[in-house]
Parts: sequence; structure tokens; C-alpha cells
Amino acid sequence: MKDNPITIGIDDSTFDLKSGLKTTQLIGVVCQGTRLVNVIRTEINIDGNNATEKIIELVRQNEKHIQYVLTHTITFGGFNIISLEQIYNEFKKPIIAFNDQKVNLDSVINALIKKFPEDYREKIHYIISAGNLYKTRIQTAGGISNLYFHLKGIEISEVELLIQKSTIDSKLPECLRLAHLIGKLF
Repeated sequence: MKDNPITIGIDDSTFDLKSGLKTTQLIGVVCQGTRLVNVIRTEINIDGNNATEKIIELVRQNEKHIQYVLTHTITFGGFNIISLEQIYNEFKKPIIAFNDQKVNLDSVINALIKKFPEDYREKIHYIISAGNLYKTRIQTAGGISNLYFHLKGIEISEVELLIQKSTIDSKLPECLRLAHLIGKLF
């Protein structure tokens, strides 16, 4: 792995389910190591099914340079769940979906069944096909933190090295931290 790997971090913007809005922003931040290179965005449907294709569109804009695709979880815009496998197969570039905390899979599945009684199966399929949720511990400015992740096309040891090379003081790689901050603006 190069000293300054080129990553794209993807996160959604904040939104209020009660607002009646049907879409929210999807933010992509490209970094070389911890240095910001580019910011791109698109829209996704809240609780929709288009986040995978929209992430593919964002990555394609910088495909030649990007070495790793990083997402903040596998759910965007509520329950617009992505297919890590489809994104990986499109580019053959490692993809890692980071979570700040351990996910209670039973609670998520129950919420999906309740909210989408007609078409929850595909969403559950994407969650299950994301594979294991791995855990690592990372030193941050605030001390040791747990970080969880799904992965495709990369080994756990390489994910841990990527985290070291792409973070400053946060437990999230800089591209994801920035995408999250920018998402708060919309």
C-alpha cells in the first residue's frame, strides 16, 4: 500500500423524515492520504433503492485515481441499503463500509419488515451479503476506540493499515470524516 492511498469516502447528508422530502444528498470526498482532493455529490431517494447506483456514479467520476471505496455504513437516506458486492464487482476496487458502533442485526431486520412489508427481502439480502461485521481498535485523540466494518476485495490487515494511513485524530478515515461534516451542511 502506498503511503498516501487515494480513497473516496461516501456519506449521506442529514435529513428529517417528517419534512416530507423524498431525497437527500450523497456526498463523496476524495482524499490522497489525509489531504482533500475533490468533493462530489448527488441525490438519493430517502428509503429508496438507488444508493448503490448513485455510489457507482460518484466513484466513476474519479475511477482512474481511486484505490479504495469507503462508506459510512451500508445504509443511506434511511433504509436505502447498498450492495457492497455490486459496487466491488463494478470496479474491482476494495470497498469498506465503516460503522461507529456494533449493529443489532435483529433490530434492523425487524424494522425493515415493519417499514417495508412488501419488499424488505432485497434490503435484508444486501445486509447479509455485506458479510461479517469486523471490529478493530484504533488510537484516536480521545483514546482507544472501537471501529466496525464490512469489507469486499481486501484483507482485514490491509484495512487496519489503510485506517492508519488515512486518519488524523478521528477513528474514521479522513475522507469519511469530511463527507460526514459536509453532509451536515445540507
